[in-house]
Amino acid sequence: MPKGQIRLTDTQARILAILIIVLSIGFVSFTLATFFILKSRSNVQVEIVEVPPPKIEVPVKNSTPTESVTEYVNPSIYRLEEFDYKKLITQATEVVERGANLSVYVIQSEDVLKIVRGSNLPFVICQYSKDTYTVAVVGDYSFQNLTPMRTLYGVLVLSVINKETALERVLSFRSAGYPAYLMHFVRDGRDWYSLVIGAFSDVNSAEDFNKNLNWTEVMKIAGTQRPGYVGRIAP
Repeated sequence: MPKGQIRLTDTQARILAILIIVLSIGFVSFTLATFFILKSRSNVQVEIVEVPPPKIEVPVKNSTPTESVTEYVNPSIYRLEEFDYKKLITQATEVVERGANLSVYVIQSEDVLKIVRGSNLPFVICQYSKDTYTVAVVGDYSFQNLTPMRTLYGVLVLSVINKETALERVLSFRSAGYPAYLMHFVRDGRDWYSLVIGAFSDVNSAEDFNKNLNWTEVMKIAGTQRPGYVGRIAP
């Protein structure tokens, strides 16, 4: 056998022939399948269709004009509360200017709150008799058909230039049940504060009140050693 030549047996030659035939058939089958696939794809038309998003319709609510509602406000001129003289003393204004414009009323207890709450103004109050009270509000205020008085008198206990000290005395007197407040005035360019007890529309009533004061107790609370006197607050 020449050098480099491969010699196959009969069995090996048969196997090799079978492999060549199988491979040839596979190649031909693959080629035919590829041809038919390409042919079929060339006949297919691809069309891209853009689908719009679904439109959602929101029902429109029929707007009906709203009716204007007018709220009724109770025209009560004072809020309902029980009359309490001692409580009103503590709620009264602490300082009244000398010569201030005041509206002064001498009224029954059932009308006191009508003026105090109805005016919503600073006020001072004092018991005039068993069931009658003097109420003086700072400013112009008309109550029912009554004409307000403008004069106001009280008992002046002491006068100081220190406002804080005067206010402390006022609180001490109010705690003891006295209708006390301060009258502010200017003298020689300095501020003065007179401690006043009581509020009356006439001088005679103020004098009677002064005579009935327990001056021993009043002087002790005020820290003074002599009684006071009746003086005019306004006008």
